[in-house]
Amino acid sequence: MLSNVIHSLFWVVGILMLLCPAPYAENVFSYEDQKNFTRQFKIQVQRLVCNEAPYKETVLLECRMIFRRNQRSLLCMSIKVPKLYHYVMVQFQLNYKFTTYQTFLIDGKVEGCAYMRHQNNDPVLSYMYGVLRDMIPSVVQPCPYGNKTYTELTMLKEEYAPKSIPAGDYRMDVRFSTKTNVTLFSLQLFFGVRRRGILNSMLEW
Repeated sequence: MLSNVIHSLFWVVGILMLLCPAPYAENVFSYEDQKNFTRQFKIQVQRLVCNEAPYKETVLLECRMIFRRNQRSLLCMSIKVPKLYHYVMVQFQLNYKFTTYQTFLIDGKVEGCAYMRHQNNDPVLSYMYGVLRDMIPSVVQPCPYGNKTYTELTMLKEEYAPKSIPAGDYRMDVRFSTKTNVTLFSLQLFFGVRRRGILNSMLEW
């Protein structure tokens, strides 16, 4: 019962944060300012899924996790992109698991080529750009995009998350698509966040 109340509280606060004025959003999603702070939680990656494969215009070569004892799991992804693209839509969504996964805090999309040319001040887009740039640097490059094979051996680090997030299970969805909405690459990353006690979490939120 207490767990359900706490989860409901987090959900309400999350919605209020999305409706808050920009200054609060800039504070929460200031990636460069926050990424070097020590987090009071640990992230454990549970599963990596490259969904919607096989793709029509790209070839998925590898999509797997390497579990390592007492170390972060490695995420191995490789995709061949034969064509050149001057337009790539990037969609991203963070989901928190209540009884089912529901959108939480981060939900957006951006035309990647235009954003790389003229980065705007949208705090959520800036945050996700910083995370993706650090996590999959070979993919986050100025357009044209393609005519090569992109390979990443990466990991999900605590500093990629906002400074304070509630404990629980999450799913991050990221999708790259063409102007005609053909999927180039799509992934779902499942992970858990574990905190040191609940009092600090409630105070920070």
